[in-house]
Formats: sequence, C-alpha cells, structure tokens
Amino acid sequence: MNTMLPADGSAGPAAVAAPRLTFRVPPAFFEFPVHETEEQVGEALIELAQDIYPQGNPELWFQYAATQLPVVAEMMEAGVSYAGFCLLDLDGRRSTATVTAALLDSVPDGKKVTASSVAAELRGFGDEAQVETVWLTAGEAAARFTSEIMTLPAEVTDSGRPEQVEIGKIAVFLPLRRDAEMALFELSTPCMQDWDLYSELFFSIVNTLEVDDSGSTAEQPPVAEQPQSAPPAGPMDVAGGVHVPLQAQSVRDVFG
Repeated sequence: MNTMLPADGSAGPAAVAAPRLTFRVPPAFFEFPVHETEEQVGEALIELAQDIYPQGNPELWFQYAATQLPVVAEMMEAGVSYAGFCLLDLDGRRSTATVTAALLDSVPDGKKVTASSVAAELRGFGDEAQVETVWLTAGEAAARFTSEIMTLPAEVTDSGRPEQVEIGKIAVFLPLRRDAEMALFELSTPCMQDWDLYSELFFSIVNTLEVDDSGSTAEQPPVAEQPQSAPPAGPMDVAGGVHVPLQAQSVRDVFG
C-alpha cells in the first residue's frame, strides 16, 4: 500500500485536506521504493532484486540495484508517488512495462483546468505526439501518446552492447474537481510488439481510480455526464490487484 507525501517529508494541511484517491494494480507488479529515504533506497533495491531474481547471487542483486538507483532517484525528484512494473514471459519472450502515478496539488498558475484545456496545452508543444480526450470512470482526462528512441547501456542488454530501442509512452492527465489538483498516470514500455497488451492494461488500471471528496467542504461543480459511447475498462482484470491510496503531493508544474 502506497501513500503520497509532500516532497519535503512533511504532511502539511494541504496533504491532509486533499481528497483521497485509490486505484488498483495487478498483484504481479513489482514496486520501486519511491517512498524510502535516500539512505534506504539502495537496500530496498537489493531486496527488490532478490524478489525478481530469487535464484540470483549477491553480485547480480548489487548490479541490479546500482542500475536502478539513478532511475528511482529521478522518480523521487519528479514527485512520483507510485512506480510499478511487470516482467512477463510471453511464449518464451521477455516483456516489461512500467506504470507511474502522481497527484499534483497545483497546476500551472494555480488555475483550475479541464481535460480539454490540458489537451490544448499538450497539442501546443508542436511535437508528433497524439493527444486526445478520453472518458475514464473518474471523469474526463487528456491522454498523450508518444514514442522516443533511447540508448540502453550495455549492462542491461542481452547482447552486452549498447542498443537503441523505441519506447512507447502514454500519459493521462485527469483534472480533479477539487481546487487545482490533477492526477497524472504514465505508462512506458520498450516492448512495442506488446503495445496493445500494455495500453489495455494501463487503461484498465487508470479506470480503477476512485476519488473520495467526502471530506471536502467546498462546493463541487456538477459532474458532466459520461457519453454512452465511452469505451469500457479494458479486458485485463485488476479487481484482485493491490489497492493503492494516494494523498496530495508537492507543487509541481505539469508541463515543466
């Protein structure tokens, strides 16, 4: 179970007053230790390596921890609240994807935004990303689909040489009705041949998001009626997954 805390380590009034968000992830997901202190991250990553490679040895576990340490540090600096990944064997072929989530307690200029306004902002970047609005169980959101080429270091490739790989990404921005908050979910995978599998799984996870505004005294605007043509949750069953609660996190510029 994961909880979002302010980046400075304190749980101020904004965090306490924030609406509670929960979502579910498949039970087979491994979780990066994004909530550990800097001193504990290395040890937590070695424990994660032992879970992933139970038949491994200390050298393998240490190498994995050393490789993932800068990745986790970058996530922590970015204010990521949850980061999980899966390792699948698909007919003898290894496959993986990572899902992250963050709850932002402020958006640019502190203004309330809508899915349409976020989508317009994303389209303004001028890149080749596909941007659209989608209906989720928790409301309307903006989704951004991109891909990029990155070079993997030799120590993480099967060939033992640096390799270029295409990374497929989806980012979902869900404006919340309370204040200027926004939930941000992101998927990334280097296994583009499994894109359909992971995109369906990702939206199945995002569609489990529940927002509890019962503790808020602020007047809430009416919720727009979801179109009947809105797509249902994907076929991946995450009902038996891990329940992940989120609380308000640090101020962060969504578009920075």
